[in-house]
Amino acid sequence: MKKASLSALVAVFLLIAALFPQIIPKQPEYLRYWKDAKEIVVTSREVVDGDTFYIHGKGYRLIGIDTPEVHRGRKPIGEFGEEAKEYFKWFADEFEERYIYKGQDVYGRNLIYLFSTDGTNVFFYEASVTEMGFARPLIYEENSIPDLTEDIVEAYERAWKERRGIFSKWESAPVLKKGDPWKDKIGRIVWIEDTVKRVFETKSLYIARGEFASFIARKNGYEYAFEDFDFYSLKGKRVRVYGELWEYKGRPEIMVRAPFEIVVVGEGDEW
Repeated sequence: MKKASLSALVAVFLLIAALFPQIIPKQPEYLRYWKDAKEIVVTSREVVDGDTFYIHGKGYRLIGIDTPEVHRGRKPIGEFGEEAKEYFKWFADEFEERYIYKGQDVYGRNLIYLFSTDGTNVFFYEASVTEMGFARPLIYEENSIPDLTEDIVEAYERAWKERRGIFSKWESAPVLKKGDPWKDKIGRIVWIEDTVKRVFETKSLYIARGEFASFIARKNGYEYAFEDFDFYSLKGKRVRVYGELWEYKGRPEIMVRAPFEIVVVGEGDEW
């Protein structure tokens, strides 16, 4: 095992031991889903990252979440990706598992909600990994179960309030401004400070474009994470936005997952 992976594993296990009994959602409603879910029979499993795994060559993608990448691809390798992966391994090995099937994605992977039990309580993986601060919401309404989607979104906000995982860098992440070097920080958690000059939308995104950076929010599932937040209200404001740094067409970009990741500078927000 690589040194980085080993340190991530140790960190995750210590965090699990300290926090799991207190913070992991185990709503009574999960018992209802557990009774209707299908059993997972595993003799061998390949874990890709915190939201994707394979059993006997068949892919499974966890619904409603996006964990940081651990392999370079369309998106950069992100921070806390190894922690998310090790957390999934622990969760899958520790408990009996069942899943709710919601179709397949364009890659032919089974889209599932994952549940487990310790014999007394039923746990919902997607909410638990988000509660630990190792995942962000990624909602597709066409395969969403509204109650479970709401649990994921609420878990994300609690992770933010408690500064867990990806939010542990809230006070320490670098602040990037116009003219600062940024390409060496792609995949890292940062703040971007910029003045929003234009807000517009495409078929799938809301886009706030600043002087040098862009901030995007997915339309699919927007009402769950943002409720009545008006993305167009950002026009003309100087903002700081927190998240994983991407690059799109030569510009720095952050996908915003919740309104609390946007802080308007100079209008009463404290730093």
